[in-house]
Amino acid sequence: MTELFGQDAYYERFSRAKKKHGPVYGSYMGLEPVIIIHDTEMIRQIYIKEFQHFPDRQKMFTRLNGKDINEGLLSSSGNQWKRTRSALSPAFSVSKVKLMRAIVDGCVEQTLLVLDDICRENRQFSAKKLYSNLALDVIVSTALGTKVNMQTSCGENTRLTKEIRNAFAKGFSSPVAVICMFIPSSEWVFEKLGCTLFPARSLQYIRDFTDAVIEDRAHGKGERCSDLLQLMFDAEVPENATAEEFKKGLSRKELIGNAMLMLGAGSENVSIAMTTMSHCLAFHPVIQEKLQHEIDTMFRDKGYFDYDVVKQLKYLDMCVNETMRLYPVVIVNSRVCRSDTVVNGLRIPKGTLVEFPVNYMAHDPDYWKDPWEYIPERMRDMSEIDPMMFQPFGAGPRNCIGMKFAEMEIKMTMCHILHKYSFEPCKDTPKPPLEMTLKLALTPKEDFMLRLVKRKRMSVDKLA
Repeated sequence: MTELFGQDAYYERFSRAKKKHGPVYGSYMGLEPVIIIHDTEMIRQIYIKEFQHFPDRQKMFTRLNGKDINEGLLSSSGNQWKRTRSALSPAFSVSKVKLMRAIVDGCVEQTLLVLDDICRENRQFSAKKLYSNLALDVIVSTALGTKVNMQTSCGENTRLTKEIRNAFAKGFSSPVAVICMFIPSSEWVFEKLGCTLFPARSLQYIRDFTDAVIEDRAHGKGERCSDLLQLMFDAEVPENATAEEFKKGLSRKELIGNAMLMLGAGSENVSIAMTTMSHCLAFHPVIQEKLQHEIDTMFRDKGYFDYDVVKQLKYLDMCVNETMRLYPVVIVNSRVCRSDTVVNGLRIPKGTLVEFPVNYMAHDPDYWKDPWEYIPERMRDMSEIDPMMFQPFGAGPRNCIGMKFAEMEIKMTMCHILHKYSFEPCKDTPKPPLEMTLKLALTPKEDFMLRLVKRKRMSVDKLA
């Protein structure tokens, strides 16, 4: 199953099709016709200029995420999506992301304590486990307003963390998802049967927990926090709200659904980015040293890391972007045509699914030199990179709403760790490029180990 849905299988499929048919061609998903587009100008038009004709992300998996997550941004469409996006957007503004930096800092401090123990005992460590625990700690603290201390043994064994892990463990590799991929029309059958992509028992526990936390906030229990949950709670409208009031807020079900959605998407994608970046740096010590020099220089000048400080680290930005290019977390992005539309002379009928093979495009040898090599310098001037060829957070009005928060979390974490430690591969660490497989997102197939080396303290002048 993992080979069938691995990155390599999709890459070869899109590579062969493009060579044979050109940058625009048709395919089928079961009996459903699909138009696949590599042409960046057409993609740009569909994402932005013709957005009113392509407002929805997908036709598949919109009703199988559980009754609550079905109300989240990824599955919603039409006026519901516009209203929900408008209500949630302020929560992810730069000013609000800055307020949540303290939460991220607290979780990263716990990560450093874990790494101190690993280094002192000279142990290898699982990059996937380390960053999965950190990302889950961050997102539970922000989306649910709850501290679970996931990175400690007691936190890892709480029921909440176990149910979250169980809920999103399989994702698109679950039997229901696989059947729907090959037979899209079967989705309505699974919906009628009450089947979901995620274990119903785990979803129900997370739903009940989230509702209880929101009720506590509603009754003024505990302190008012600068977290995502509070910002979403502030956007909630009561059940007896007028139609005009409802246009500007979230229902309780939508609030819960989006909080649950963030637990899966918000933790998985960030942890994968940090896992793959650590692997890249371990196998490219010269790049790692250059990045550490930049981090050390900034720390010498400022004495701390925060949102504004890490935004100034150009080489860090290059390394993060190159990591997300080399290891995108999605295989394709898609849009559904709402009405008959002509794009660059191509007539696209109403109801047609249009796919953009963003994973293949991030490795397309016609655009990227040495596409499977880790070369951060290629990201030096982002104005020279077509954003349709490199879209780690999507593009257009339906891009990832949590982009700024995710970037902040990744960069803050890497600054703190690389200021103290260096990564090295172990004897059995798989050599690059990593083999990726599809679960909730494209993730490393192998749970590899790395070695941690404590850095000797030296002056920035010596490093230069």
